[in-house]
Amino acid sequence: MVYISPNPIDNVIIGVIAVVFLVFVADKVVAKSIKISNKIGISQMFIGLTVISIGTSLPEITTHVVASLDIVKGNIDPFIASATVLGTNIGSDIVQQLLMIGIVGLLAVIHIKRSFLKKDFLMMIVASVVLLLFSLDKDISRAEGTVLFLGYFLYLWYLWMGENKKIKGHKDKDGKNIKLDGNDKKEIAVDVLYIIAGLVIIVLSAEYILRVAEFFVMRYGIGGSLIGILTIGIATALPELTTSITAILRGASSISIGTLVGSNITNPMLALGLGAMISTYQVPKPIIVFDLPVKIVTAIIIMIFLWRKAMLTRREALIMIAMYFAYILLRMKYFAVDV
Repeated sequence: MVYISPNPIDNVIIGVIAVVFLVFVADKVVAKSIKISNKIGISQMFIGLTVISIGTSLPEITTHVVASLDIVKGNIDPFIASATVLGTNIGSDIVQQLLMIGIVGLLAVIHIKRSFLKKDFLMMIVASVVLLLFSLDKDISRAEGTVLFLGYFLYLWYLWMGENKKIKGHKDKDGKNIKLDGNDKKEIAVDVLYIIAGLVIIVLSAEYILRVAEFFVMRYGIGGSLIGILTIGIATALPELTTSITAILRGASSISIGTLVGSNITNPMLALGLGAMISTYQVPKPIIVFDLPVKIVTAIIIMIFLWRKAMLTRREALIMIAMYFAYILLRMKYFAVDV
């Protein structure tokens, strides 16, 4: 049980510190995950879609788990907790989908294979559509959470089947198959321990963030989903932005776009699905009538942009960024309170 001060200023400070820890530690966990993946010999796109996407989604995943366990234990108001984590999840996705892909598109011209659009980008849209259908009755049940959760692992299995052939052919510069020696295995073991320690810190940070969000919702009547979208959602998307920009600067654009799209598959299916499996979620009206439809429609627009030329131009990137700020302004004006 964490301590939350009755003083709003104290809670702002606590919240900021918790978010900093959440983002900073998640970034370190991602770095260790990338290191392990590179030793095994996985392709850039696969790393972005899976390892880095899961790693950068750790804040969303742990926030869902912490909130759902608190709901089950009766330690937090179920509607506020549900609204906050759903807003965090969907807000993070929209930030990545519009603002961050837009920023990446401004930094470099992104070339995309149509096979990626037909398989992975389409999967991102399908995940959002399924989530909207599950939310129409204002409730995401344990059974629906299970469908999302298991669906994600089916998707991973599909990706792995295609990648496994490449790993078997992973060779060094002399054309020999690369095998891990004793030192490599020790390094991987140490990195795994770092990852576990990082997860513990992330969980504690997520607990504080949820408590601070609950404090402000109860005291000022602010919608929990709006807090999730405007603050926690943006903060928890920072690992994806950092990783994507770093990848672009290093000439690894496949990692960049793979991370952002992969995270938009991981968040609604793995993170949200796991949370709903634990506690079920009550879905506030703004998420059903505004956030999810915006997420789906803008994703389709982006797919059209990418499909026409198999690339994202800077002009289209600017349009995406403008759509994000239009979404935020409309959300604050017309859907500030959860009902």
